[in-house]
Amino acid sequence: MAIRIGVHPNNLSLFTLSKKPEFLQELLEPIGQSVEWVHYLDGTKTIIKLGEREIDFGGTGSTPPIKAQAIGISIVYVATSQPRPAHGAIVVPQHSSIQRVAELKGKTVTLIEGSFLQHLLVVVLDREGLTYDDVNRLHLSPREALNAFASGEVDAWVVGDPFLAELQKTQEFRILTYTADVISDRSVYFTHGTFADEHLDLVQLIVKALERTDRWIATHFLEAAELLATEIDNGLDAATWKVSLRRRPWGLVPVAQEFVAEQQHAADLFYRFGIFPNQIEVSQAVLPDPVSVFDEVNAAPSGSQRFEFVDADLFLAKS
Repeated sequence: MAIRIGVHPNNLSLFTLSKKPEFLQELLEPIGQSVEWVHYLDGTKTIIKLGEREIDFGGTGSTPPIKAQAIGISIVYVATSQPRPAHGAIVVPQHSSIQRVAELKGKTVTLIEGSFLQHLLVVVLDREGLTYDDVNRLHLSPREALNAFASGEVDAWVVGDPFLAELQKTQEFRILTYTADVISDRSVYFTHGTFADEHLDLVQLIVKALERTDRWIATHFLEAAELLATEIDNGLDAATWKVSLRRRPWGLVPVAQEFVAEQQHAADLFYRFGIFPNQIEVSQAVLPDPVSVFDEVNAAPSGSQRFEFVDADLFLAKS
């Protein structure tokens, strides 16, 4: 039976791996395994597909795996990216009267609920003594949100790359806060609990293939940007993709205690705000030995950076 890997446009490493499948196939062929790429557009659906066993392995931002545990889906965290400090922000129009996050109370904020953007918003609202219901939330796709922001239909946008890069090209705005100020905002990779129990060796090969993929992206920014501009139908050109790719880290690291603690804090807030139905213990979804899915020669300590990336301050319009 083929390994089924979930692929969507919001996880660039898995998406790119599906377009360069030889990085994984070369590892699977000697053991007689094959892979099936399960494509879908909405990354927030990853946990449902995992729960229904349509896929064995997936990757998202920080929120979906928390939701998975909260609704009773068996998941196991297997790896994360390094923090992505320039990957998201809460922005307002340049001439908006809103100067601080606290002033979002009663305002209309657009975001993709169920994504890492929801994690960002929940934490920053809590810091200001606000609740999730203190803002009027409008769930829009990034392209719809870009249009709504430009036309003044919304007061603020919780936006992530690559549309943050597109916004920086086309419009004037101010950043109230960005990810580096609030959350580590990592890509998160996970599998079904049963798959982890029965096929940890295959999980290790997937992680190794993702490492190969990230190294290719980190050394082929222009080629990767052109691939994404061609293959992802979101209206963004290769130049925008290149900016986005250059300002995020590449390479996977084992699940660290700092990450688990951050996920637990988010899970507690999601429960307290009534967003998810149950309290959870994130640590129950972590491998006993998080380094076990990494190749011993290539595994980096959880706090180290795998590959170089451009400083976020070169791109973030902080004013």
